[in-house]
Amino acid sequence: MPTYLIHGFRWPRPLIRIHIILQNLDDAAAEWLVAPGTTAALLDNFTELYPDIVGNLRQLRFVEQYDPDDESPGVGSQPYAYVADIVHEIKLSLDIDDVRGKGVSNDQWGSILELRDKLAPEEKVGWYVVSCGDEERWAPPEEEEEPVTNGYTHAVPYSPPPQSLPNRNRSISDAKSIKSIRSIGTIKTVNTTASVDTVRALSQCVE
Repeated sequence: MPTYLIHGFRWPRPLIRIHIILQNLDDAAAEWLVAPGTTAALLDNFTELYPDIVGNLRQLRFVEQYDPDDESPGVGSQPYAYVADIVHEIKLSLDIDDVRGKGVSNDQWGSILELRDKLAPEEKVGWYVVSCGDEERWAPPEEEEEPVTNGYTHAVPYSPPPQSLPNRNRSISDAKSIKSIRSIGTIKTVNTTASVDTVRALSQCVE
């Protein structure tokens, strides 16, 4: 599973949920910040809310911790995610002192502290080692619901019916519909755009 050495802070899950709700981020999933849509929505939101802060955090990203072998209840939602301005993936080994020795610029350090104060003021900014065994969580695609109009279900998007024709023309159209039904002897489909008079006339013919 991917393991990272990161510099940043923990963002408690309850505060994540509150932020997403208050900011009306419909495309963001509070339980899994590393999903591409959620990451994009949150970064756009941070840029809008805190442009001066985010301007100094060009490598800002989110990291989740997760152990796929842990089957305890509620493990799918960890107590917090991580907001990081430095992320190094640990392949086999990593010299932590080498990474930390590169330091953080004053502007970057000040900005990550400010962002922490905005999102999770009780948390500390520091170095963490985080493992995530399921970064690409699969989710079933959303099924498109078929629109229902006037009691009829359509497999294609519903289009509003055309404007009603004058009574004389509508009567001609109705007569043609009735004649067609009489020749077939049964009703298979009734167009949802037919007038009420047409439906009644067709029903009488079948009876």
